[in-house]
Amino acid sequence: MSLIAHSFDLLSSLPFAIPDPGPVAPPGFEGPVGIILGWVKWIGLIVAVLGVIIIGAKLAINVRRGEAAGELGGLLYVGLGCILIGAAVSLVGFLSGS
Repeated sequence: MSLIAHSFDLLSSLPFAIPDPGPVAPPGFEGPVGIILGWVKWIGLIVAVLGVIIIGAKLAINVRRGEAAGELGGLLYVGLGCILIGAAVSLVGFLSGS
């Protein structure tokens, strides 16, 4: 057998106990970080609401000109942004396996 095959056999026969600890915040870290994340989420949702209002106003103006189709894409992006902001914690938890 080749050296690579012997190495593979040796490595596959060794027991590996890889620890998988859960994510834990350092002591005293949950409060301030939770407040900051809450503020950031609140600000993000306010910006998203302002984006919907601005796109709605542009849509109303452009309907009279016959150019409203371009604004619907912007409304889709703002809607997707709102969904991402609202579901950020769940998405990160799902992707990290927590």
